[in-house]
Amino acid sequence: MRFLAVHGGCHGAWAWDFVKPEMVKLGHEMVPVELPGHGSRLHETATLESYREAVVELMEPGDVLVGHSSGCVIAALAANERPDLVSHLCLVAGILPVEGMPLAFERETANPGTSESVPAGSGTTLETYMRMTEDNQAFYFERPGAVAAFYNDCPEELIEWVFPKLVPEPLAPLGIPISVPNFWKQHTLSRSFIMGLQDTTCFPALARLQAKRLGVVPLEIDTGHSPWLSRPAEFASLLVTATQTDPVGPLVSTSLHAAPEQAG
Repeated sequence: MRFLAVHGGCHGAWAWDFVKPEMVKLGHEMVPVELPGHGSRLHETATLESYREAVVELMEPGDVLVGHSSGCVIAALAANERPDLVSHLCLVAGILPVEGMPLAFERETANPGTSESVPAGSGTTLETYMRMTEDNQAFYFERPGAVAAFYNDCPEELIEWVFPKLVPEPLAPLGIPISVPNFWKQHTLSRSFIMGLQDTTCFPALARLQAKRLGVVPLEIDTGHSPWLSRPAEFASLLVTATQTDPVGPLVSTSLHAAPEQAG
């Protein structure tokens, strides 16, 4: 199988460097997507359209489309544009868009203690760790915040490798309303959701809400927000397993409120 992988905010295609060889060992190919404004495309303009096109231009028939963190939304945009090319959609530790609302809306309503979306105290808001650039056009993370949000289960040598690669995340795409009407109609699409049991960003209560909106039972891995870094071999194996996941419910285009039994 060919896995087309979309990285999350502040990261780049390099995020999949440890997973790619593990996928090869399992007999599969992983093709990382580099989003504009990140990694080797740092100086390109970041928009929702340029994000989507960065994925679509690499898509081939039968691809397993993988999105991590905010890359989940970009994967949904690509699946909306070319559903005919996707054999399976796997979302990892991220949120689904809410139809007609900007990504910033979903991030805000996911804040524990500030809305009814998740039980208070379920996790820590990303805003706690965000720092704004001087021009207020992007946010970034200082090292302690990045570790707390993304790498809380990673050893020091991995943090030393990953932190210098992070770049500020452009704010502009976060404020644009997202509409993926074709995506919400794909109720028979093979799809899955992978959640980290130690994740402090897409924490378990929030992750289970997203899995419910995706219409699947979440697959669990005992990691933080970045299983591709802390446990690449185990994560690669789980990605392959995920392709056998069948939906148990419809796709839900609106926000959900957590029931008590969904709390992580």
